[in-house]
Amino acid sequence: MRRTPKQHPVTRIALGLILGAMPLAVPGLHAATQSDAVASDATSALDAGHGTGDEWLDTRLADIDAYQARYPAAFASELERYAAIPRDYLRGLLAQPGWAAGDAWFACFLARAIDATCRSVVRARARAGTLAPWSQVLEDIDAGPRELAQVRLALADSYRRWARPLQPDAALARALRARESHAQAADAQPAR
Repeated sequence: MRRTPKQHPVTRIALGLILGAMPLAVPGLHAATQSDAVASDATSALDAGHGTGDEWLDTRLADIDAYQARYPAAFASELERYAAIPRDYLRGLLAQPGWAAGDAWFACFLARAIDATCRSVVRARARAGTLAPWSQVLEDIDAGPRELAQVRLALADSYRRWARPLQPDAALARALRARESHAQAADAQPAR
């Protein structure tokens, strides 16, 4: 009977430290692993389908799905505080077939953009069918580019509060510039 030599505990600890530090030692390996995970999460969520008709926005909604899976409390806090959605309502919505976190976020912030309640947007999607793309719901409720620009701004604000990196597309960059110029103009107005 052949016996394998027993490793010394220090050898096992050193080996664990070396293997654990490899992503840090190899430039880009850790970042690539994280971005691959986000891309994989985004792809699976896109397969589930957000279907806003805007690939950039759909990718961000898929990322929100991944964010909520990792940080459910922070996600719920965001919607509770900034979209005025009770946590129990959100929990119930996410338990429904066809509703992912990105869908819930989109419905609630779209509602703010069209000056409606989140429940009314949820009902509009239910009428269209939860498997219907958001582009159909947007058409049904007459939401257009102006409202989507507001949703994009809300998305940038959520990402900032979550400390998540966000590369704006051209439409969001325009909306951010317009918001900044409005804020500067308001600041320049003399107080009455």
